[in-house]
Amino acid sequence: MLAGDTFSVVNSDKTSFDAETFTLLYLPLIGRDAFALYQLMRTSKSGKITFFLEYLNFGPNHLEEALDQLSALRLIDVYDNHPSYTFELHSPKNREDFVQDDFLKQLLLSKVNPSYIEKLLESDEQPKGQKISKKFYEIYHLDAENLSIKQEKTTENEFNMGAFELAMTDQNLTFSNENQDKLALYQMSEKFDKNWFELFNLANKSKNSDGTINISQLRNRLVSQTQKAPVLSSFDKPWQDLIRSAKNHLSSGQNQDGPVVFIQQLRKNTGGTTSAAEFRIINDLSVQGIPDEVQNILLHYVLVQRKNSVLNPTFVHQLANECLQNSIFTAEAAVTWFTNREKRKKENQEKFAQKSKLVKKSPAWSNANYVEQTSTEKQAKFAELQKRMRKENENGIRRGNS
Repeated sequence: MLAGDTFSVVNSDKTSFDAETFTLLYLPLIGRDAFALYQLMRTSKSGKITFFLEYLNFGPNHLEEALDQLSALRLIDVYDNHPSYTFELHSPKNREDFVQDDFLKQLLLSKVNPSYIEKLLESDEQPKGQKISKKFYEIYHLDAENLSIKQEKTTENEFNMGAFELAMTDQNLTFSNENQDKLALYQMSEKFDKNWFELFNLANKSKNSDGTINISQLRNRLVSQTQKAPVLSSFDKPWQDLIRSAKNHLSSGQNQDGPVVFIQQLRKNTGGTTSAAEFRIINDLSVQGIPDEVQNILLHYVLVQRKNSVLNPTFVHQLANECLQNSIFTAEAAVTWFTNREKRKKENQEKFAQKSKLVKKSPAWSNANYVEQTSTEKQAKFAELQKRMRKENENGIRRGNS
């Protein structure tokens, strides 16, 4: 977006605007730049982008960041028809709708002191007397079949936090940090196009041992679903069997010991027992957000492929970081990564060994076939220089002894 590009604002005359609500509820969310930009757009129709830059004393980056803030909260939609842009304005929610929107409420709670928000959101004086207002269905009679279809279309892709929380209660699942967890759930629902039921099933499978939601592992599970995993038949038979076994030892809603059972089965073949410290290491992997099937491949790599007798916490932590940094969230990806890891390690060792070999070159004059190519004139100058330096050195020694 350049200063000379043109813009037009549409829908500004159709938006409702409550300055007090916008200031108290939206300003903490969007920041001062976006706050000022939205209000200026309400009074603008068209012009050049430089108008916003000069009027608000913005740089181009500040303008784009402000537009991102506004569009993320659905206050505007931005249309790029380079070199012109169209900004479609939408009305901010009024106080009542804002309070009922759990996502916006949680977002505000993450920005402002909760005690202040509770006072801010307290309703005004309550009406007195018996409520006699009619219900919608008592007055308007619509075709039930058509109504249900329309409702499904409008609510199908919306994340229902209420239903999610009811399912949590039924399965004894709790939030680790209610405010941050809820915001993350809204974000993941939109980013990965998941409804509340799909997210809940994954959250229940990836919960912590204490029954709290593990947001990191939930996010990694969603990422793994978007990754194109290698076809199982592309692996050799032993690796196929390992991948199947790793996928069969997953923590379910009622059972949180997938990798624990897996390591115990490995120990039946390798010998030895699993210590309490190793169980804690496995629990730490879950807290870090490493999916169970990847944990299982990691355990196999350490204990079987590398033939270590115990789990070293530092080494396991290093491997876990490699998985997170390289988005290794499936058993297939983990097998590929760890098998190639050994190859990469061997290649690096060979490169290092080659660099560490020092080749000592003998001076040219030590060669038996060396031919003196210095001219007679240069040799005479060099001899004269040596003679003068010896003389100066002898004079210096005499002065030092006198």
